Amino acid sequence: MTLDAKDLKRLQWAIAFLIIMSLVGGGALWTTEQMRKQSLREIQEATTARKDTQAKLAQARAEQQELTEKLNRFQMLKDRGLFGPERRLDWIEAIARIKAARRIFKLDYEFAPQRRLDASILPGGGAAGGFELMSSQMRMQIHLLHEGELLDFIGDLRADLRKTVDALVHVRSCTIDRLAPSTADRGSKAQLKAECTLEWVTLKEGK
Repeated sequence: MTLDAKDLKRLQWAIAFLIIMSLVGGGALWTTEQMRKQSLREIQEATTARKDTQAKLAQARAEQQELTEKLNRFQMLKDRGLFGPERRLDWIEAIARIKAARRIFKLDYEFAPQRRLDASILPGGGAAGGFELMSSQMRMQIHLLHEGELLDFIGDLRADLRKTVDALVHVRSCTIDRLAPSTADRGSKAQLKAECTLEWVTLKEGK
């Protein structure tokens, strides 16, 4: 089919319209693609923001939980008497109760002045955050029938303190020797003498 000048003249508007519509269609596609990319970026940004918010909320909850646990532990220590001034009168009464209940032959002891817990017991010393671990050292001599009585005495002491709950007892050292017949009390069945050093540990607020 051959087109002459008249045919081309009649078709020029149709061709122009086709070109214009192609440009409009292309522009619409380009705009649609840009809008799609923008929407994806906004969705990604919203997703990232949501994840950041969730992470911050989770961190806030974890910090709140940690703070609550610390406050609960602090209150527990305070209620147990581990926090604050040492209560030596209660300790002496506990020792007397156990001595009587166990029918211990002889028990002598002496408390040294309270001091900060040293690094030989706890690496790094007595610093515990905003608090200090304090210790009152007790030197003890006890006459026993057998070694098991010493373990029973210390076990009862710790159990008693868990009830009255006012200190932690750490055994620093113990030596056990057989009593010479001349040093044993008459009428006593004690065969052994133990010399022990105990640390009575409490907690106080740091300076």
